[in-house]
Amino acid sequence: MKKINKESILLFLLEEISLILIFLFLGIFAYLKPRGILNLHTLVFTLYSAIPIGFLVLAESIALFSGNFDLSVGQIAGLSALTAGNFLVILPGFPPVFSIILPVIIGMLAGSLNGLLVGRLKLNPFIATLGTYMFFKGLKLIIRKSSIWSTDLPKFYLSIGKDILTTVLVFFILLVVLWFFFKYTKLGISIYAVGGNAQSSYMLGIGIANLYFVTYIIDGAMCGLAGLFYTGYDQGVPINIAEGTMMIAFAGAIIGGVSLRGGRGSVINAFWGILLLGVIETGLAMFAVSSEVRMASYGILVITAVIIAGFKDSLREKVLKPKS
Repeated sequence: MKKINKESILLFLLEEISLILIFLFLGIFAYLKPRGILNLHTLVFTLYSAIPIGFLVLAESIALFSGNFDLSVGQIAGLSALTAGNFLVILPGFPPVFSIILPVIIGMLAGSLNGLLVGRLKLNPFIATLGTYMFFKGLKLIIRKSSIWSTDLPKFYLSIGKDILTTVLVFFILLVVLWFFFKYTKLGISIYAVGGNAQSSYMLGIGIANLYFVTYIIDGAMCGLAGLFYTGYDQGVPINIAEGTMMIAFAGAIIGGVSLRGGRGSVINAFWGILLLGVIETGLAMFAVSSEVRMASYGILVITAVIIAGFKDSLREKVLKPKS
């Protein structure tokens, strides 16, 4: 029987850190305001409000699975929402059913640019996605310089992210689809393999450039969905939609157990990171914490996430290292 040592126990706790933190923050907020966050309506709303940023956490997680990352996730979401919204304002007779596909297509196109730069041109993902971050941010203002209000958009288009049941159902269906994709499909498994060891994957015949390109397209599709659900949640497209979400999405992915080194993590664990973000946001809002303090809190969360990720990777190597 394999002996369980303290390093193994600590590694298990670190792997489940997001779940532990969810219960910790729920306990703190419940203690400070007993009739607040533990209310069923509040818990449901916590999940619902976390879903737009949740799509960005999934987008960042997918990039990290491949051994890369994406600094432009928030800007792709904003560009997708604003461009699709502007299109629907210009063409009010556009079929409502097809309108919900617009932000996803725009997100995939933006993601393909990242895929081209990182996969085909072999640019450093930090430099490439920092460049596209600035490009997409400027492009938004070129396309439209003002917010889009709910009166200018189709009711069906807005209803997708407004209705709580629809929002939660779509998110969980997508979560299951992604889980199946990364666990059982050749492409999904290859993304993990390349993230774990790109050189060995190349020697096994996996096309690295094509894989990165496809990965960033999937990443972009998640950002497009974030733009769609942000629009429904906000009941319009504010000019600053999805601003400041990049590092929050990054923190959610890392706290959710996605490795900075690539090739490790799951969308299910990423979901716990998403839920943790929702709990923290709801708790801070419940106590009327200012936006400045919230941003500072998320900064601490990002730093904590990186420290935990580094410690976890070091501990994992120690636990898995063959004993002499």
